[in-house]
Amino acid sequence: MINAIKKLKKIKAKRVFVQFPEGIKLKIEDITKELEKAGFEVVVCIEPCFGACDIRENEARLLNCDAILHIGHENYGVKTTIPVVFWEYFLEKNPLPILEKEFQKLEKFKKIGLITSLQFVQSIPTVKKFLEERGKKVFVYKDLQYPGQVLGCRTIAAKKIERNVDCFLAISAGKFYAQGLILSVKKPVFNLDLEKEEIHSLEGERRKLMKIIAWNKSQLKDAKKIGLLVSWKLGQFKLPYELKRKLERQGKEVYILAMDEITPEKIEGLKLDGLINLACPRIATDDVFKYSIPILNMSDLE
Repeated sequence: MINAIKKLKKIKAKRVFVQFPEGIKLKIEDITKELEKAGFEVVVCIEPCFGACDIRENEARLLNCDAILHIGHENYGVKTTIPVVFWEYFLEKNPLPILEKEFQKLEKFKKIGLITSLQFVQSIPTVKKFLEERGKKVFVYKDLQYPGQVLGCRTIAAKKIERNVDCFLAISAGKFYAQGLILSVKKPVFNLDLEKEEIHSLEGERRKLMKIIAWNKSQLKDAKKIGLLVSWKLGQFKLPYELKRKLERQGKEVYILAMDEITPEKIEGLKLDGLINLACPRIATDDVFKYSIPILNMSDLE
């Protein structure tokens, strides 16, 4: 936290708008107190924060804040007119007891690729050493700031080593990052879940998801009324007008549906045959089963 405070003081911030992921909520009161002790006036944003693509610049300005503190993420390259300080916020959880208990699930794989989220990058050397001591060949690729690090929508650290490995092991709390791999790589994906303290395969989820995406593609070909889902989150925003005109030339009736967070509840009551998502690609994969009509990412239309 000391580095975050130094960065905020360097830009002469006075009133700070704080965004944080769900996993840090239990610590946010203590963080707020520390920031106030350091001389900052603090506004805590309680809206969900889905990553460094989700910077609430307009809300910060509305509340007369002169800086944003983004906890648990690194700079994603989103351009803002208000200074944003990124605080990585590493979480410590020993993966060794889980590996020792669940190692048999990985025994048949000789070459293993490791990926993780920003919060747990410090676990990579520990897991790598454990696996190598048991005769495994371990591969880790550096795409972002740390070796093995991926984002929910950026899995290059896995793709670059896929040809070298027999399977992937994702180290995370929950399965969000492991789920991000199952459509971007073909090798088996296992999740070392630091919350549930287990290792489990995502191959069943992969097969189920691929079937529903294939079904949605076939259904959208015949859809007459389509909704284009647009988010105005800075790192997810895409203009929908060219796609709308393209679909209209194909005889479709097209509606642009703009919102902040995209959820199935917000489109209930609209008489649509299908949806095309232009925002975070995880919406049309992680949440696909929540929608009562077919939904695809724009990239799936190719």
